[in-house]
Amino acid sequence: MASLLAIPGPLKSLFDMFPLKTYGSIKDNDQALDYDALTRTAYFMGPNATKTNKDDVFQLGVYQIVRDPKTGVLLASDPWGIFAELSLCKKNDLQLPTATPDPQDPKTAQKPQHSMCILSARASVDKSLPILIESYTRRHIRSTKNINEILFSRIPAGEQTLYLKLLNTIVYDGYLADLLTNVSPAKFCELYTYINERDVSVTNSITIQDVKRSLLARNNFNLRHRQLTKYLLEPMFPTNSTELAALAQTAIAETIRCLKKLQIHWRKNHQPQEHPNHASNTQRTDFQYIDLALASYVLAIAQLGPDSELYQWMHTDAQFLLEFSHQLLQTYSV
Repeated sequence: MASLLAIPGPLKSLFDMFPLKTYGSIKDNDQALDYDALTRTAYFMGPNATKTNKDDVFQLGVYQIVRDPKTGVLLASDPWGIFAELSLCKKNDLQLPTATPDPQDPKTAQKPQHSMCILSARASVDKSLPILIESYTRRHIRSTKNINEILFSRIPAGEQTLYLKLLNTIVYDGYLADLLTNVSPAKFCELYTYINERDVSVTNSITIQDVKRSLLARNNFNLRHRQLTKYLLEPMFPTNSTELAALAQTAIAETIRCLKKLQIHWRKNHQPQEHPNHASNTQRTDFQYIDLALASYVLAIAQLGPDSELYQWMHTDAQFLLEFSHQLLQTYSV
C-alpha cells in the first residue's frame, strides 16, 4: 500500500528538475528615491557633524528649508523647527547647513553626517513637525512634543520661563494668524508643504487643508482662538470675512505689543556685535536657549514675506531684534 506521505512520481520528477533553493537577499537601491531624498536634505557642518557610525547621527525632520538671505545659512521654515535646529547646533557644537548636497557628486555623504530634511507632516504620528530621527538600525523618533519638553527644560525657571511662555502663546498665536490670513497660498505652500500651490488638484487641496488643520491644533491654538479657528478651517473664505480679519488682527496686534516689550528688554541686556571678520570685534558665544527661542520666532517672521503684517512691522520697528537674531546665526555659521 502506497504511503500517504509519498510524493507522486510526476511531481517528484518536477521537483528533481527544479529543486527548491533559498537565495540570499538582493541589494537593490532605488536610485530615484535616493535622489529625491538628497534634494530634500541639508547637512550640518563642522568637525562634529560627521561620525564613523550610522547609529551616531540624527536627522531633523522639518516642513521646509529656507535660505536666510543675510547669512546664507539654511533654516527650517517654522519657528519650532528653527529652535530645534539652533538648539542642536548649540548642544552638539555644530554649524548650520549652507547648501543642499549634489546627488551627482560621488563625495556626497560618504560618511554618516547629522542632517536636516524636508518631510511631510504626515510622517509624524500627530502630523506635527519637527521630529528628530536618531540612530539608523534602531530608529528612535522624537515627536514635536518630546523635542519641546527637552528644549524647554533647558531654560531656567523664573524670568526666562515667563519670556518663553509669552513666545509660545502670544507671539506664536500672532504668527499663525498672520500666516493663515495674510500670507499668500503660494508662500504658505513654500513654507509648509512640498507641493506647488499652482498645481491644482484634489489631492493637493486636501494636503494643504490637512496641514492647516494640524497647525491650528498644534500648541492648543484652536482652544485659545475657537472662533478664528472655525473660520480658518472653512474650505473657502468665510462669509463673514470682516470678523475673520478682526479676530486675526487682534492676535497680530497682541504679538506686536509683546515683541516691542521683548525688544526693549533684550536691547537693555544684549548689544549686537558685528561679525568677527572685523578684526576689532569678537564673536559672541554666550547665547542662551531663551535667546535661541526668541530668534527662532524673529527669523520665522522674516520668512513670511511682505504680505505679512508682522514682517512689515519687523522691518520697520524691530531692527534690533533682526540684528540680534542674525548675530546669533553668525555664531553657528561656518
